[in-house]
Amino acid sequence: MSHLPAEKIQIVEFTEEDAEEISQLFHEVWPLETDYPPSWRRKRMYSPEKVIEEMRAGYHYFGARLNGKIVGVYKAKITDEGLYGEHQTVSPSCRASGLASAMYIQFAEYARAHGLRRNYCNILVGHKVGERLMKKFGFRPCGEPYEQDAGMLVQMYERMLDDEDSECSD
Repeated sequence: MSHLPAEKIQIVEFTEEDAEEISQLFHEVWPLETDYPPSWRRKRMYSPEKVIEEMRAGYHYFGARLNGKIVGVYKAKITDEGLYGEHQTVSPSCRASGLASAMYIQFAEYARAHGLRRNYCNILVGHKVGERLMKKFGFRPCGEPYEQDAGMLVQMYERMLDDEDSECSD
């Protein structure tokens, strides 16, 4: 995937029929994500059954295909606080293509379409790509960094989808 404007990349919602391919992408990408502790990377390599279990529990999996193959995915869940996103995974062949940006644009559109005012997610402290995307899309740190997993410090970020003040309690 060459670099495309994020608005030109089509983000779709995946179904249970895509679980095997989503799992394959997780197993391709997460072993390479050495900024994260090994235990966390192993947890991110979901089986197809785990993907389906989460879909049935209310997580929505979104992403894109290139030549028919899933090359990017993230999951989101509607909560009392807004739309929570996590587990963004992009094939190494599609890095710097605009795919992650397209997913952040769709993340806001999906929340608005469901009457939600807030997107939020956790970013690994010091993860330059994630922090750059947070800044690019108007996310702000929310609260103090915390340990999401043993030895893994994350910062929650939020983006209000209207012009009202943050709901975050700093």
